[in-house]
Amino acid sequence: MAPFEREFVMSKFVRIKTELRELRLLKQALDDLKLDYQENQRYTHRWSGFSGEVALLVQARGATFAFRPTTEGAYEAIGDDMQLKAVQTHLNAIQQRYAYHKVLEETQAAGFALMEERTGRDGVIRLTVRRWA
Repeated sequence: MAPFEREFVMSKFVRIKTELRELRLLKQALDDLKLDYQENQRYTHRWSGFSGEVALLVQARGATFAFRPTTEGAYEAIGDDMQLKAVQTHLNAIQQRYAYHKVLEETQAAGFALMEERTGRDGVIRLTVRRWA
């Protein structure tokens, strides 16, 4: 590169498909993780020109991203590709907490009670449930 040339790297707008379908459980997961979010906000991506209403705007350490509903009934995560690593890290934790709440909800609806919960060093949550006859 010549002494006075600068290389500009422009970020890209990214969409991440998820199977998160229930806003209530998604908000519960965000609350569990103590992630700040606002409902029904406008998300703007400077470089792509995208600007639109989103169900949840999340401001987390290292990333700002959003969730918006899709025509398939799920919520997709949207954000900036330059923050993708941080978004993916947060999204993994959000999906785990969402699944945790979904499993508890479904097992209770089927008549099971939570007997034990353990989280291993690997981060895997193990639940023991029992149904009384």
